[in-house]
Amino acid sequence: MKELLLRVAVAIIGIPLLVFLIWKGGWYFFALILIISLAGQYEFYILARQKESYALIFPGFILTVIIHTLSQIGYNRDLTAMALAVLIIMFAYEMFRNKESAFLNTSATMVGVVYPGIFLAPLLVIRNNAESMGISSAFGYIVTIFIAIWACDTFAYFIGKAIGKHRLFERVSPKKSIEGAVAGLVGAIAVFLVVFYFDYYTISLSLALISGLIVGVFGQLGDLVESWFKRDAAMKDSSHILPGHGGFLDRFDSLIFIVPAFMIVYLLWS
Repeated sequence: MKELLLRVAVAIIGIPLLVFLIWKGGWYFFALILIISLAGQYEFYILARQKESYALIFPGFILTVIIHTLSQIGYNRDLTAMALAVLIIMFAYEMFRNKESAFLNTSATMVGVVYPGIFLAPLLVIRNNAESMGISSAFGYIVTIFIAIWACDTFAYFIGKAIGKHRLFERVSPKKSIEGAVAGLVGAIAVFLVVFYFDYYTISLSLALISGLIVGVFGQLGDLVESWFKRDAAMKDSSHILPGHGGFLDRFDSLIFIVPAFMIVYLLWS
């Protein structure tokens, strides 16, 4: 009961704050995505440590900040040079650390920059340039993505629990079912179709369908990948920083995987 109350309390505070920062956009939204990325990156490094991989946390953070800043403002010569300098120093410094397996340590550092750093950064580009995709409200589109993720998770959970008989990927997540996954996909697509048919903002039918498909497929894939990492590290939650919800990776695992797919659509569509 206590955990449920904590979960509800975090949601009551977190959801309005999330919507507000998406609405404000600009550097407010930048701060939101950067915090999610850095917190998730730190949690990934904790997971990696369970496998005796000791990432260089501070250089990894610097690279993530630079990547997000470049996504927000566009190409910058000085920041690009700084990123390359950090990479050179990072690889060289590993030789002087009193830690075993330089290969694993360096690899863990770089994977943490990619997941979730590089994977989430393109959401800043989409928030700032959604109109080039024929979308009249960047705020509305980002909020719809979050609602679709929630719908996908909800449909998958309840339908899977009710009629799920065929395991989706038992080695990674024993409780997930194919029936639940299909229901999640339907739920995600339905959210974007509702936006299209009720004309909450301008979006083409084809883009609405593609967006729902991305959330329904890649969102669930992201959930499986994070479960895979946790299972490999023998951890139930990525952290306990969000009471009742686990860690940032636990809450935003779907978002982390759908953003690169949305960026591909953005590059092809705009």
